[in-house]
Amino acid sequence: MASLTTMEKLVLFHKIEIDLFHRLVHDLAQDPATMRWVIAFWLWLESSGHHDLIRRVAALPGPVVLRFVEEAIACLRSLARPGQGAAAGYAADGRERHLPCTNALLAKPIDDVGYFEGRREVFDGVAHQYKSVCLVVCNVSSSTTSVPSNIGTVLSAPPMMISSPVRTTPSPRAASFPLNPMASPWIPVQTPLPDDYRSLFITFSRGYPISREDIMEFFNSVYGPCVEAVMIEKVAPGQLPVYGRVVLRCAAMIPLVLDGQQTAKFQIKGKHLWARIYVPSSRLSDA
Repeated sequence: MASLTTMEKLVLFHKIEIDLFHRLVHDLAQDPATMRWVIAFWLWLESSGHHDLIRRVAALPGPVVLRFVEEAIACLRSLARPGQGAAAGYAADGRERHLPCTNALLAKPIDDVGYFEGRREVFDGVAHQYKSVCLVVCNVSSSTTSVPSNIGTVLSAPPMMISSPVRTTPSPRAASFPLNPMASPWIPVQTPLPDDYRSLFITFSRGYPISREDIMEFFNSVYGPCVEAVMIEKVAPGQLPVYGRVVLRCAAMIPLVLDGQQTAKFQIKGKHLWARIYVPSSRLSDA
């Protein structure tokens, strides 16, 4: 049997990255040039001790993957434009500088994108992954046997990547929430933590509770099937519940659902719901 070529070995070794690249480009309609830099950045994170990051990102629903993409691009902008965070499109309040999604999967959290400003050694590491892996195997076509001839030009700086926007679905804060056509089945990537560590405490407007079924349908339609259970306060006959708990399948979903904030407000069928990280103290019922 003939031995594998160097290219074939590289393709086999980076199958997860190749599959994720094709998903980003073909299924999620992202720019190929930008996605090569994004995957190169994630490869650099893995090489820096944040193991299994790409496999875990690839297991997430499409809209959530795009949140990781947005954060990766923010970090790359910081690398490519040191000291020019505001010019790179950051919000005035600095909210876009935070990395709630990425930090959920890192071995050690990063404060914000400012960590990367002026870090030439990081840019060199990302550029190495881009040149040695992404330009070679991350191609739009099915062929992975050709290497672009303009590697030197591409590596000098990533302005194309910096200005390329992420194509996303409407924000979950919108008034209506149709089923998301990009949502893919949620696949847990590790043994789940106890439910106390992957829960959201929810409250309703007094007199306007929301049913367990409506809550589950809402979060599953927006973020993919990420809800394991919904528990509502047990009340006496004639009274209405005002709080409950949503148990997620994975703790990493908490910062995504809360959008990196302490609390988040949602609207479900015209009724308001507030959510925050659950602290075990409430009397809830599974009934």
